[in-house]
Amino acid sequence: MVCRVRMLPAVVLMAICAACLNFLPAFVGMQPALRASRNQVAMQVEWHGGLNRNVVEVFFTAPAQGERTRMVVTPDTTIDQILKDGRKLLGFDQEWIPDSDFTLYNGEDENTPLKGTIGECGLVDFGYEVHMYFTPK
Repeated sequence: MVCRVRMLPAVVLMAICAACLNFLPAFVGMQPALRASRNQVAMQVEWHGGLNRNVVEVFFTAPAQGERTRMVVTPDTTIDQILKDGRKLLGFDQEWIPDSDFTLYNGEDENTPLKGTIGECGLVDFGYEVHMYFTPK
């Protein structure tokens, strides 16, 4: 009799767990619904590159220091303003170092310094990165 009394809580607990598992939806049963919504979303959003937005998020990176931040710009934003804002965001805005001692490059092509506005420098909707290098004169 003592053995039956000790096993009773374990049996009751197992029965409750089994009952709860019966009410959970099966993972396999939910896949068709997920597939349908994924296809509908993919059909609604097509991006073929280029610039289609008025406001774009860019990565501002100082590769030599391993620092990186994000900033939101418009195509009309000047490279000088991006440099000034980026230096401030990364903490490189010391007054005794002029902005002219830094150079900005496109993250994919570091051969030509960026000049003018960011829109004139090949800005795209997604994944645009600017690299800042300290080049004292």
